Amino acid sequence: MLPLFITTTATFILGVSMLMVLRRLTTVFHLVDRPDSVRKQHKGAVPLCGGIAIFSAFAIATFAVRRPDELGLNFWLGLLVILLMGVVDDRRPLPAFGRLIMQITMAIALVGGADIGSLSVGVLFSGESQFFLPLFFFIGVLFVAGLVNSWNMIDGVDGLAGGVASVTLIWLIVVAGLAQMPELILSLQTLLVCLCAFLVFNMRSPWRSRASIFLGDAGSTALGATIAYVILLLATQSVEVSFPALVWIVILPVADTLSLIVRRLLARRSPMSADRWHLHHLLLDQGLTPAATTGTLMVVSAVCGAIGYAGIRANIPGEVMAIGLLVPIALHTMFVMAISGNLSKVWLHRKRLSLSGASATSFDLMGNVSFSTRAAEPVAKDVTSP
Repeated sequence: MLPLFITTTATFILGVSMLMVLRRLTTVFHLVDRPDSVRKQHKGAVPLCGGIAIFSAFAIATFAVRRPDELGLNFWLGLLVILLMGVVDDRRPLPAFGRLIMQITMAIALVGGADIGSLSVGVLFSGESQFFLPLFFFIGVLFVAGLVNSWNMIDGVDGLAGGVASVTLIWLIVVAGLAQMPELILSLQTLLVCLCAFLVFNMRSPWRSRASIFLGDAGSTALGATIAYVILLLATQSVEVSFPALVWIVILPVADTLSLIVRRLLARRSPMSADRWHLHHLLLDQGLTPAATTGTLMVVSAVCGAIGYAGIRANIPGEVMAIGLLVPIALHTMFVMAISGNLSKVWLHRKRLSLSGASATSFDLMGNVSFSTRAAEPVAKDVTSP
């Protein structure tokens, strides 16, 4: 117990020290985030060194205390690529297509480091693993690249990306304990301590009114890549842990990303475009404080993680857990529609179409009102508002 306390304390101090040093360096090199009064509504220039500090401390602690090959060479190379790409993107935004190509390349490297043919998906896929290898490889690459972008997208409120990541890491540690993978537990605990050191500077509290350091694209994408890789390791190295059950642990950012992509496509916009349609933005617009928004979504993430863990403990088939994922996705969709006013507008729009008579009042999905003295007829309106 005492050695664990000492190493944990030393790792935490290392993480804080890295943050203090890098905060000064990033200011010198203009690696800062400035408000734009539209999406970025923070005050002043905030250093974007959180991700660099977290994973620098994580690497130093890992290499200094134990063998560095527990996560595999592919992981460290992929992590280095995603961090460097994130730093460049923080300094000068890269084209969305170029970022996607690099993320897919990194995902291929990470999936190549896992025994993806042993991916535990469900009973229906438990036969000849080599037959399903191309499918599993595609799922792995899509999952890694998707989670990289998901974590980048939820990084919009003080403490949110790091807070949800900390909740996720705790559940992954618990699952790793169930799967009897002590080496992975030590790595995850080290990363969690480094992340907690960052949250001291990033999460709002009675002692901190706003974040003084941001993750940056380097940090958010690296967290997504690491969590995705750990999930693949757990789902390929333990037959007791199914991949769909583990997806429950990260379903909140996944569902929010899928929702954003669909709404942006319906609005005839690029899925990679920036806006304030994220779930956390909608909560903020409803009057929640940044701290309350972060706390609420952390609790939701913890509950979803508990469902995934319960499914693993109860040996629920992967197919059942996969179908069950439709529930949080549907709840997220309904909540987003309701909170943005679209649910009531759709109902009013449909009700208008069913009316007939001398006059009718029609509502479109944009919330506009039109009056007609004729029988109600479908009116051509823009129905792509989020």
